Amino acid sequence: MIRANPVAVLLVTVIFLFSLASCWFAGWWFLGARELQALEYQYQAMQQTSSAIQALANESLEYSRRNPTIDPLLQQFELKPRATSQTPANPPAQKPTR
Repeated sequence: MIRANPVAVLLVTVIFLFSLASCWFAGWWFLGARELQALEYQYQAMQQTSSAIQALANESLEYSRRNPTIDPLLQQFELKPRATSQTPANPPAQKPTR
């Protein structure tokens, strides 16, 4: 019966190919969604680490106001600017105008 009707063979072939393609796309989407979830987890972990480091830096700066002996360590990690011990130079004396 199928050999007598080539249109039926063509339609069955097209439906079979579309079903294979849809299965492939579904698997591709599933793997992509799983990878997205893993990346979101990593992003959240990095955000938590970043906020913890920022909180630690803020606490150490607050502590340095009460105990300045920590300043060299904060300056080493560039959390606090180095104290400039240079005195401003005297401006050059202005010449009297004639």
